[in-house]
Amino acid sequence: MVTRLLAHRMLFVVGAILLVLAMLSACGEPLRERSIEIIATEMRFDPDRVEAHTGEQIFLRLRNRGQVAHSLTIELPAGDRTVSADPGVDAILAFRAPAPGEYRFYCRIPGHEAQQGVLVVLP
Repeated sequence: MVTRLLAHRMLFVVGAILLVLAMLSACGEPLRERSIEIIATEMRFDPDRVEAHTGEQIFLRLRNRGQVAHSLTIELPAGDRTVSADPGVDAILAFRAPAPGEYRFYCRIPGHEAQQGVLVVLP
């Protein structure tokens, strides 16, 4: 009787441990984050090519060090995302890195068409 009770308790404990482990593994990998800084000056972004990995949470900081307002629009599969900054101001754009590929970013302000770059998303 005591042996049977002990066996049941052991099965219960092992089952509970397996359940907890299964629940933890279902949570998946922790969200990876990447901070990217892009400096805007007159008619250029520095750097004009940045990299990230699919699924990363991107925090893109646009630092306007120019003499006029600048914006940064990135063309993503889910739709364009834009931030703007006056001279001396920083702006942050947060988004999840999409599937692997190259995604253009540019300044939307009229006359700034040459101010562009690319986000390269790696697997």
